[in-house]
Amino acid sequence: MNLESLLAIAEQHITLNRPSARAHPDHIHRNRAKFGYARNLLRSFAAFWAAGGCIWPITSGLVLDWVSEGAKPDKPYRDANRFFVIAGFLRRLRILEPMTEVPENIFRKPPRRNPRLLSEAEVLELMEATGQLRSSPPFRRLTLATLLGLLASTGLRVGEALRLNVDDVHLDADPPHLAIYETKFGKSRIVVLHSSTAERLRQYGEQRASALSSVAAAAFFASRAGKPLRYNPTYTTFQRVIRHSGISCQTGERTVTFHSLRHSFAVSRLTTWHQAGSDVSQLLPHLAVYLGHLDPRDTYWYVTATTELLSAASARFESSHGQGR
Repeated sequence: MNLESLLAIAEQHITLNRPSARAHPDHIHRNRAKFGYARNLLRSFAAFWAAGGCIWPITSGLVLDWVSEGAKPDKPYRDANRFFVIAGFLRRLRILEPMTEVPENIFRKPPRRNPRLLSEAEVLELMEATGQLRSSPPFRRLTLATLLGLLASTGLRVGEALRLNVDDVHLDADPPHLAIYETKFGKSRIVVLHSSTAERLRQYGEQRASALSSVAAAAFFASRAGKPLRYNPTYTTFQRVIRHSGISCQTGERTVTFHSLRHSFAVSRLTTWHQAGSDVSQLLPHLAVYLGHLDPRDTYWYVTATTELLSAASARFESSHGQGR
């Protein structure tokens, strides 16, 4: 094995690991940067391997030496990124050379910070704060406010909402619902809407039709030019809305993001079920389907220990088991 051969295998590895599914336009540049970064790392490792005498088969010691080369205490994720890129490559290389060593994972993901959950009042503050976007046209402010309300009332992923077409929004059906196609994990699902949410979407639809009367627009959330809203500009505007709303975060909490609305929806739903005395263990699979998760276990990540949720769960437990004392 020489340097040229190893580089050829590395290039093949990068090519085979590119996503096969059609990428969302907002992810194209991110994916391009991601795979360019991985390619540069593998080329760096190949050069390091060649400088060390082209040891074959590749050993764990050599790999860890490369991982730690140039390590900096103020960049803790650097070494982990290098490790995971090279480990994936070595697993493929081991198919050609079974004696290839893959080091044990010495990196562990840091604990997730507490998410920033939003109360109903804060959601309303966000929606009202869109009115302060003086540099944005009225229709864009209306669209963003409607988008935020939909995310908060359904727990949709923001990408799912931005990809909605007019034909996916069934407000006159019984019950009114959204058709979500080919989303994360390749799943499709029906998202039933509360009557109040459906009514707000009807109102937006009427205003949308008036604003876009001379433009053909397939996207439900569209710009004045009829184009679908793109994630990056929409998120930038959302950050301005947060500043206008005055909503802040405590130390250790994540910043407010679109995902905060999804997380808040899930926790709010669980709290409501507990307060109503419902069997949450039986209802959790339904919530998982509604949110588009593959398995109810994926939904447990959203079960954050808020004061309201813990109080409701405690009261439910007491009412179910207290009488047996």
